[in-house]
Amino acid sequence: MWKRITAAALLFLFVCGLIAGGWKAQAHAEDDSGLSGDVALLKQEVGNYVMQVTVENSGADFAGTVQLVFASSGYENCAYNTEITLPSQGKKQFTVTVTSQAAETIRGLCALNFLDEEGDLVQKLNLWNVFGRAVTGMSVGILTDDAASLGYLDAGGENFMFGGMNYPISLINLDEENLLGYLDGLYFLVIDRMNVASLGEEKVQAIQNWVRAGGWLMIGTGAYAEDTLSGFSGDFLDVKVSKINAPGETNVLTANMGYGYYSDYENAEIDLAQMTVAELDLGEMSGCFGMSSVNPMLCSFSARNMASAGFDVSRYFGDGAVAIFPVSLGEKELRKMEHYMIWNLYSELMSQSNSYRSFNGYWDTGYLVQQAFGVIDGKNTVVDFTLLEVLIGIYVVLAGPVLYLILKKCKKREWYWVGVPALGLLFIGGVYFFGQSARVNETRVYSVTVQQADSNREETYFMAYHSGLKEWQMRLNDGYETAGPGASSYYGYGNPHTDDYFYVVSNDSEGLSVGIKPRENFDNGFLYAPGRTDSRGSIYVSGLRGSGINGNVHGTVTNETDCDLAYMAVWTEGFFLVFSDVKAGETVDLQQAYQDGRCVYQDDIDYLDSLTYNMVSAYDYNSNLAYEQDDIAALLIGLAAADNARNADRSRALVLGVVRDYGKAVAGRCNETSYGCLYSFVEN
Repeated sequence: MWKRITAAALLFLFVCGLIAGGWKAQAHAEDDSGLSGDVALLKQEVGNYVMQVTVENSGADFAGTVQLVFASSGYENCAYNTEITLPSQGKKQFTVTVTSQAAETIRGLCALNFLDEEGDLVQKLNLWNVFGRAVTGMSVGILTDDAASLGYLDAGGENFMFGGMNYPISLINLDEENLLGYLDGLYFLVIDRMNVASLGEEKVQAIQNWVRAGGWLMIGTGAYAEDTLSGFSGDFLDVKVSKINAPGETNVLTANMGYGYYSDYENAEIDLAQMTVAELDLGEMSGCFGMSSVNPMLCSFSARNMASAGFDVSRYFGDGAVAIFPVSLGEKELRKMEHYMIWNLYSELMSQSNSYRSFNGYWDTGYLVQQAFGVIDGKNTVVDFTLLEVLIGIYVVLAGPVLYLILKKCKKREWYWVGVPALGLLFIGGVYFFGQSARVNETRVYSVTVQQADSNREETYFMAYHSGLKEWQMRLNDGYETAGPGASSYYGYGNPHTDDYFYVVSNDSEGLSVGIKPRENFDNGFLYAPGRTDSRGSIYVSGLRGSGINGNVHGTVTNETDCDLAYMAVWTEGFFLVFSDVKAGETVDLQQAYQDGRCVYQDDIDYLDSLTYNMVSAYDYNSNLAYEQDDIAALLIGLAAADNARNADRSRALVLGVVRDYGKAVAGRCNETSYGCLYSFVEN
């Protein structure tokens, strides 16, 4: 007896030893994978963060996915996947652009996972305070043949306030070799005393594309104006040099002295007359530039103002901006500038850009969009008939013959042709009744793409519904640059829960894809994806005025987009009106349209939250309203995004149209309901 017990105990210990050894070997294998890495903030953009990921491999060759996971208290989780190959002893750096909603929720906490080609976890690294490990601060690239003369542009290392955060200004010396590697992470690029054409066509085009995507370019000229300006293509910067004024000669800067211009420069004892100054011929671009009253430079207007001046916004600077200084930024006199004057150089340039708008209010926008998504019809009315098909098959193969034999035994065969249909209907009714809980969890997508009508930027808000707890993923169309969660319901600190995320964003050889891995407490959060597109035309407003609703509105709106508008909202101080059915090319007299009964909603709201409450509540309790539920959800989402774009400056009127069956956000076959919202601002 004791021998058996002893043998069993030894066997048990042996097995435990094997298991422990296996666990130890597995842990040791992960520890010895040789994969390591770090994540740091590279650049903050409007609504996004550009994170720099550094990975190293001291072990065997690695091919798979690097997964950057954001989490907060295990609730709002998001993973960004990047395919990578990393040879033994190799090191790579790459950038991952994430939505601010994904990044800010974590308070700087994230994890870096390495997944093999089968998707199995090879290595997991928990990272802390990634925002505190900024790579370059507010990075300013310097392209010049005399870098020492531009060292003062770091403002003595003092922090610059931008987007609610303090950044040290970090100057990065660039050349032909490292330009492309640094370009995407730059806030500003300064080109001075440089023959731009020597960079080559590829690098010049990369600079121009960077500006159009939202970059801020500062160009110094002076004696080097011809070499610097002539290197850019004419469809980007069509500026000629008329004359070079030597020190002591009257120039464009001294001609403006005494009219309130450049007083800061006088106070700093900067002698503008002692500089070599270029006279520039702006040609047809003269309407795109204006002389600054603060700095001796010319700033580009925003794409919106360029469009109103009759320029094609797809040309020139896109969402970015360019400042051309008539002098070299390396001038000795300019090095006397005080720090606040240097900050003004940066601030004034980026304020001219379409890519710069308030970094505040995004949370409110997300909340309002989430409220609007709650309006759509998310009820699933499709029944899963799979069980019914199986039972009918069983009945035909088995129940029918058995029933026949029973009736034959009972000498009631004549009842067979009555009993078969009756029993069949009973089966069908039972399956349908009990199958109500087995509805099809089909993933459907509701998307709303919001775009300033004459801009080449768009942002799409979308959510999937009817998917139950089923994991889903979808490929986005070309043009989207990043994606991620668009709303947050939970805040606070917490450890990363890397195995239980909701949102998955992948960027691979086939493009950008997004998906959700649901949990039981998943609250149908939505996704957000910004990208590039084509201009859809313009919406022009003339003579807009009025003191309120009830028909007291005057003015005309012309829909010069290529889209029919199912609804058009006009929102200014004092009134909010929604009109129906505005065709492409149509000019609407607002007062006449009101009298004709085309106004389907009116209010005197000042803030969107009250509008959302009024419209949604009204629909809930009144079935006689003249608009559709899904349509009004798209309208509310568009208004939330457009109102954020006007920086809460409600002195500007907002006109927005809703387009049904807009271009879909999801590539391939997908059950998607797509809307477009095209808007314009009106200067009162």
